[in-house]
Amino acid sequence: MSPDFELLAAVARGVLDLSDVTRPTALRLPYPASTQLAFDRVVLAYVRQDQPAPLSVPDLLSRCRDRLTTWPLALPPDVLTDDARLIDRSSAEPTRTCAELASYGRLGNVEQGGAQVVADLADACGTPERFAACRDFLITHPVILHPDISKLMRPTTIRTWRLVRELYEPVPEHFSIDRVVSTCAECRLFAKPTEGDGTWCEGGCTKRRGGLERVEEPKHPIALPRAVRLFLALPGHTELVLRKRLSDGPRLVPTETGGLRLVHEGGAGRTVRVLDREQPALAAFRAAELAALEDSPLDVVMPDAVVDRPGYRKAFDRNLPNGAQVRLSSVSEFTAPYRSDRSGRTRA
Repeated sequence: MSPDFELLAAVARGVLDLSDVTRPTALRLPYPASTQLAFDRVVLAYVRQDQPAPLSVPDLLSRCRDRLTTWPLALPPDVLTDDARLIDRSSAEPTRTCAELASYGRLGNVEQGGAQVVADLADACGTPERFAACRDFLITHPVILHPDISKLMRPTTIRTWRLVRELYEPVPEHFSIDRVVSTCAECRLFAKPTEGDGTWCEGGCTKRRGGLERVEEPKHPIALPRAVRLFLALPGHTELVLRKRLSDGPRLVPTETGGLRLVHEGGAGRTVRVLDREQPALAAFRAAELAALEDSPLDVVMPDAVVDRPGYRKAFDRNLPNGAQVRLSSVSEFTAPYRSDRSGRTRA
């Protein structure tokens, strides 16, 4: 990949690291090392191209709200969508594209951090059944606005809660607007009301303000880390839909590698990853890496609304490395009656 694309990934990591700093001190020196280094590299790149460079870290953050395709960088064609930004203009929150870019390459650390959390949880659980229960709890509880210990310590949940409770952390203060914390009623991730009747949803749902669960001055709300919210809980929402549609057929069994195994009655299986990504090229790069790690052909399943976006499938297929044994399907395509009979597709 081009040096300028690597630079964008470094900027994305710097944006996320700065966003994790407590807001009143976020724009005070010293900045996180990754943020300062990204700023220095951007300035150098702009000066070399005789372009007006950002004057400060706040200036760089302001430019992160612009479309990345307008930056004076030499990016490969079609590697980012035209509307890609690192910071959302309406909410001032890092975008999903930012998290996906920050996970790219050998220095990627966001999705990788979430995967390590899942792997450690699998080790702590000891049995596949307990791991599946804990993983489902994380998928369905990415944010807990009202931690009710009496409910969490019931016999049906106490073992699961004891295994997952250390993964939760206090809700970041920038999600509290006028002392109100909101989540999306659809994907259960954080949300914010924006100008007019609009909303920003961390998971990308396009709902009006009525689609939010709003809690005023919640007591001790907790949430999973961003990496687990975006790379486990968000695609997990689609995984639950997939499981429901397969309820009378093969079973989806979680694996310690973070993937799924589609197990048929006769014992034959397929390796599956459920993803939900904004950027098709980055999704293709990651899918190829996952297929190599699994050392087997990989079925990548995404929400219908993602796969059906104009140009998404073509961009995904075009950016698969040669020889990658990856097949992209929407949920509807994957659960069609003929799903088991379709032959895999290998890029030649």
